[in-house]
Amino acid sequence: MSSVEDIQLIHSGLEVYTKGLALRGHRELSVSFAEIALVAQGIGFLRYVAGYIIEQGRRISPGETLNYGFWLVKFELRDDRMLQAWEYNADATEFIPGATLGLTYWRDQHLVCESLGAEFFPARADQLAACSAGVIEGDPVQGVRYPSPERMSGWWITTDRYDGDIRSLRNEHLYHVTAARPDLARYLALPYGFRFDLSKIEDIWFDESVANEPE
Repeated sequence: MSSVEDIQLIHSGLEVYTKGLALRGHRELSVSFAEIALVAQGIGFLRYVAGYIIEQGRRISPGETLNYGFWLVKFELRDDRMLQAWEYNADATEFIPGATLGLTYWRDQHLVCESLGAEFFPARADQLAACSAGVIEGDPVQGVRYPSPERMSGWWITTDRYDGDIRSLRNEHLYHVTAARPDLARYLALPYGFRFDLSKIEDIWFDESVANEPE
């Protein structure tokens, strides 16, 4: 019985590609990235997708999308018949070749969660966050993640401009938040109950009372 361990993952420059999926009746996969530091993440990404194909008996078709943690990727057919990973650009207005953002978000969010011994529980970029004035503009922020219904990420992100009136908060898609504030993306896979405060130094902690809030 074949497994993902039977698939070769080959690194060449700023690309990683599979060898062995074609023997199982599936097109080979490729992912490219903008910096050599993302090689390990590219390998991990293709191992994840190959596992999805082999262990779950799935097939990926040209144009099909897949959530990889926080970010959305899509597979497009190349001239050599290989399926290449594309991803949303930073503000999610169009798909572009490669997966630099998706791999970077995956790496940085895992590092934050692992440093705290926290579960990796990424919000999706198309979910909403409640934001106060000053967040998009670049002010120092505080964040807290509440249990929330599906369309909401659970994240409330505020600045010193927030006066406590929830009517002043605006719901923003997280891809708008991270496009304006890429420095915040690394925190967005922390589970419900976590808080962070960047107003002076980076401070991150778990608040059990928040985690136990009803949705």
